[in-house]
Amino acid sequence: MRTILTLALVLVASAAHASPLEIRVFESQNDDQITQAETTIAVDAEQAYQAVTDYARWSAIFPDIHQVVVSNQQGVDARVTLVHAGGHRDNVHFHNQPAARMVWFEDTGGRAEVWAEIVFQPGDQPGTTRVRARIYADVHGVASVFVSDARLRGMRQERIRHDLASLHTYFARQLTATP
Repeated sequence: MRTILTLALVLVASAAHASPLEIRVFESQNDDQITQAETTIAVDAEQAYQAVTDYARWSAIFPDIHQVVVSNQQGVDARVTLVHAGGHRDNVHFHNQPAARMVWFEDTGGRAEVWAEIVFQPGDQPGTTRVRARIYADVHGVASVFVSDARLRGMRQERIRHDLASLHTYFARQLTATP
């Protein structure tokens, strides 16, 4: 009983000091195939951008990515294969904009047209970053018969929420690991 009480007190104390995980997900007013999200993470904007453009870190940042293979990288452009659990592979093309701290990438080998951008801007408080993300996904041809707009919207919302939560978790771990 004492162990349970101690654990409960530690969890309550931790929760009192932790910032709430606030991720606002919303649909674009201009394009039905775009889902947007924003959140604030506890890291400097430049540090966040540098970490996310180091593609080898993606397996540490995003838990569903088990391996990253960079086949070509020249300046802001890169060709990367993201290997997921079960061996599923996403071949993506990055074309980042460092001056805007924007990571932009597109899927280059699927049945759907998919691209995403993540922008890292200084937050309201020192040492924080406002993250704004957009994901576009649309299915064309025969596949569009099997995937409704509502299902596709739900998939975009789930993906963007998961990815921003992963950023929160990764940078929170980095913060606690720093002496």
